[in-house]
Amino acid sequence: MAVLQGLADDSLLQKYADLRRKVFLEISNPRSIEAKRKAQSDPENLSDEDKEFYRKMNEDDEFQIEGMKSSMMLQTLLDIPQPNLEKASKDVNGEIAGM
Repeated sequence: MAVLQGLADDSLLQKYADLRRKVFLEISNPRSIEAKRKAQSDPENLSDEDKEFYRKMNEDDEFQIEGMKSSMMLQTLLDIPQPNLEKASKDVNGEIAGM
């Protein structure tokens, strides 16, 4: 919104794209690959690590909660630098008021 409203330049969009790509490469993609591997595993031949994971998912409430919380790492909106809206607001108000 800030770019569309003229409150920030296009570099903010590049910063957002860079952050989203980093999240994809470091968090989303590895998780997706691992989830796909688990989903396609033969249930009769699970590794001990996978058996423990599924046991915890079924029995360990804290493990389930942590798993849900970890999805918050996918969000990057709070990492984007905010434009100086106070200055922009004063500039707009000054123009409207004829100052």
